Amino acid sequence: KLNYFISEDKSIGNEKPMMLETPQQDKAKDVFVNRTSYFKKFSDYLLKQTYVPIATKRKKGIKLQLEKVFYNASEVYLVIEVKNNSGIDFEIDYLNVYRVNGNNKRKASYQRLLQDVIYKYEMTNAITDKHSKRFVYVLPKFVLGNNEKLMLEMKELKGSRKVILRTKN
Repeated sequence: KLNYFISEDKSIGNEKPMMLETPQQDKAKDVFVNRTSYFKKFSDYLLKQTYVPIATKRKKGIKLQLEKVFYNASEVYLVIEVKNNSGIDFEIDYLNVYRVNGNNKRKASYQRLLQDVIYKYEMTNAITDKHSKRFVYVLPKFVLGNNEKLMLEMKELKGSRKVILRTKN
């Protein structure tokens, strides 16, 4: 007999690992969902304070300012202010937060990691002319390394204006 046909139940190597990762991911998200009232209270407290700005970027009459980075428990709170003196209303398409590592001129060593936003407090869709808006972003806790910087990127909806703010860290 040259060919042996083995049935699937007697064969070796068909085992598949049990998938247990999805409940853990859901559990991690549920932890943040249960804390939204805490995020709201703490963000409100942070907005009542005044801070010396960490970084500011002005472009075409739009000013994006990072006022405070605050670590609390397992979250990072970013107090951000946007001012519009451009003469045109600014509708926000997105405001992304990145951890940047390396040098932008050398693409081989440059890395830009998008950070997930857990909660946005008093975030608005549009900033009218001659007005400003302060709001808080809540992110999962992270610590910037020696060569890492924080970068905020805000883009206009249905427009070409984009403001990129980098910290000097």
